[in-house]
Amino acid sequence: MKSISHYLILTGCLLLSLLMVMGLLAIDDTPHLNPRVNLTPTQIAKVKRLLERNDPRHLRTGSLARATLGQEELDLALNYAANQYAGGASHLIIEPGKLRVQATLPLPWHPPGGFLNFQIELIQTNTLPEIGAFSVGHLTVPTLIAHHLVNFSLGMLPLEIDWQQLGRMVKKVRFVSRKAIVTYAWQGNLPAQLGGALLSSRERELLWVYQARLAELTRGGKRTMRLTALLNALFQLAVQRGKLTDAVQENRAVLRVLAFYVTQKDLGQLMPSNKRWPRPIRRRILLQEREDFTKHYLVSALLAADAGSPLANAVGLYKEIQDSRGGSGFSFNDLAADRAGTQMGERAIAEHTAEATQQLLAVAAESDIMPETADLPEFMPEAEFKRRYGGLQGDAYRDMMGEIERRVAALTISR
Repeated sequence: MKSISHYLILTGCLLLSLLMVMGLLAIDDTPHLNPRVNLTPTQIAKVKRLLERNDPRHLRTGSLARATLGQEELDLALNYAANQYAGGASHLIIEPGKLRVQATLPLPWHPPGGFLNFQIELIQTNTLPEIGAFSVGHLTVPTLIAHHLVNFSLGMLPLEIDWQQLGRMVKKVRFVSRKAIVTYAWQGNLPAQLGGALLSSRERELLWVYQARLAELTRGGKRTMRLTALLNALFQLAVQRGKLTDAVQENRAVLRVLAFYVTQKDLGQLMPSNKRWPRPIRRRILLQEREDFTKHYLVSALLAADAGSPLANAVGLYKEIQDSRGGSGFSFNDLAADRAGTQMGERAIAEHTAEATQQLLAVAAESDIMPETADLPEFMPEAEFKRRYGGLQGDAYRDMMGEIERRVAALTISR
């Protein structure tokens, strides 16, 4: 009996030592990739064109379709997701017959300097790709174990997605030079399913609460309303609820509801199970007497609250560049609304400022949340913008953006 107990203890010690060695081999002191992600208007434009080229919504359910996905756009999307959801970075390379991904994720529970550096290689087959190689740090993981690790990781994501159903949709994936060609059977209910999956049941419940309140506020005879009136009313409700709930979640729900409303997007599409989703009446919502400012402000606030300020800044700048090439023209006052909205969104979901921002927005006036813009240049065609301000790299442009930043920093919402 004594020898058996000694054997079990020795075996346990060996297994523990093996796990410790594997952990040491897996964890690196330095990241292989820089986790900082900065999107540019050019990158935003490329992703937009990718989505437009492969928009499947006109297809009938069950019909086969093919999407060609470029390496640069996929790399951008994956890298931004790694940065936003895990604080890390990734890099993707597509070669004939295979796809390789590197990723760096920080370990918050490890002493400073602890990182997991992943490398995974997917090999093309006659149908779906298979894992050809997988390593973490200095540790090479057998492909069978790697397959189970990937499935386990997908199951741990906070997303209610039927991965098996999604996998059945994809019929074949081919890797050619710098491109992935995906053949799939389109399902018309997929957008609603994915939209709902991206939100937890708690988040959907909060959206219903504020959507119902917004529906109440928009009833009546007024064709126009001030943004501050909606902000005040919704954040007053958030303050009341915030005493018993999480201020960050409440604030994010308010911003989602308002941004969807002013951009005329149907929140009900994200809630396929809610047949009686409250529907606010369409009104013109004004900020500084302008409806476009409201959209700039709230979309930027939502992007900052949901996806981080680099994306919000890049999207706002991308729109202005597009406007200068045949739209309404480049407008610094629109950028001021973008920056002010970004500032509000950041503070609304930061743990140390969420409650104070909530209380301010419950009573805020326009001057508390939006800088003066009447003297800022607008409606400039691209040629005039380049002549007057030297383009995005010009000193005059930087000076004007510096002035906008100073005005935003002076707002009550920023203090």
